[in-house]
Amino acid sequence: MLNIMGALVALGILVTVHEFGHFIAARIFKVEVEKFSIGFGPKLFSFKKGITEFRISLIPLGGYLKMKGENPDEKIENDENSFKSKLWWQRAIIAFSGPFANFILALLIFILIFAVGKHFEDQLPVIGKVDANYAEFVQEKDTILQVNDEDVEGWTQIIQFTKSGEENTFLVERDNNQILITNNEVKPETWVTEILPYVPAIIGEVAPGMAAYKAGLMDNDEVLSIDGKPVLDWFDMRDMITSAENESITLKIKRGDDIFEKSIAPEENILDNNRIIGITQYMPVKYIERYNIFESIKYGTLGTIRFVYLNYAMLYKLIVNPSEIKNNLGGPVMIYAMSAQTADKGLDSILSFIAAISLILMIMNLLPIPILDGGHIFFCFIEGIRKKPLSLNIQIVLQNIGLFILVFLMIFAFWNDFSRLFSRSNSMKEHKAQIENGG
Repeated sequence: MLNIMGALVALGILVTVHEFGHFIAARIFKVEVEKFSIGFGPKLFSFKKGITEFRISLIPLGGYLKMKGENPDEKIENDENSFKSKLWWQRAIIAFSGPFANFILALLIFILIFAVGKHFEDQLPVIGKVDANYAEFVQEKDTILQVNDEDVEGWTQIIQFTKSGEENTFLVERDNNQILITNNEVKPETWVTEILPYVPAIIGEVAPGMAAYKAGLMDNDEVLSIDGKPVLDWFDMRDMITSAENESITLKIKRGDDIFEKSIAPEENILDNNRIIGITQYMPVKYIERYNIFESIKYGTLGTIRFVYLNYAMLYKLIVNPSEIKNNLGGPVMIYAMSAQTADKGLDSILSFIAAISLILMIMNLLPIPILDGGHIFFCFIEGIRKKPLSLNIQIVLQNIGLFILVFLMIFAFWNDFSRLFSRSNSMKEHKAQIENGG
């Protein structure tokens, strides 16, 4: 219940920021705002300030701003305070300001996270695999204690402290002995491609809605074999999943004292076309890093831009490959599942999740679908090119088409969410029955 309330509060904040962006831009251009609503449907609470009625409505899945003359069929003439009376570029800025407010909020949150201290999860600095070219440098089971006199807690710090094109010094523990090794050939990327950490095939997290989730896999499950072939470590398991020729694979899972099998159909990662089942590594190392204000601005900005880029790249892939929409579309139920998963990780993870949802709201609202902000902006640019607006009838027809698309997507997302939950529930019941029957 607390998770649901928290998710609704977070969504309310994001919607408020979005509509406030529209509100500020509207007031700058002297457009009268009649209603400012958080939520849809029947009014629960309201108050009036000036000409604007601020309200909280029953359905907490969005919000809206009602400006004078905003609807195409409103009959308002010669009113300089109406939305219709403004120049096309002014209306485009008003429409863009809501998504832009979500972008600014996300950027500030990411900067704040780095400034106050970001929690990192990482692998132990223990070597699991070594390319033959580096066999004389380090060995499997070596533990990296220091890099260039910097203490190492996790694998990522090895990459961070290694200098490119320079001689590096490594304090290594091998067979209970500490040895100092210098090397001028190792680069930061070497620790990602040629030298890898020891990572057991233990599940850290199960991504809500994906194949492993539907199959009922859980955090801390250990994968023992795939299609009867023993799994040596995480990288071995990953290779076996990506190279599997059959549509589905059989995983032997160890959960506590129970060992059982699950048949899973891997899905295609839309970004790189690799087969995945939707699980992450178990990360035993946890530490906090804090950054000065300039570093926080740098990393926060880069993180925000990277998130936006990846989501637009995914949208492009979905447009050119619409058959993948079903596997990549989630609704409120999946968002709640992700928020519940995030809540256990600490404040910075919760803030990261809120920032991510804020950016997703921005991205979705900027789609050129009539009734969304992107649709309004699209109409404005058409007007700027044609030197006159689209006819009223065309605008109304396109608005209705946009509304139909949104309603269809919402219904489809809900259906997708509940079908995934149903699949997961059935799979977990089957597992329980296997244990009770001793199978």
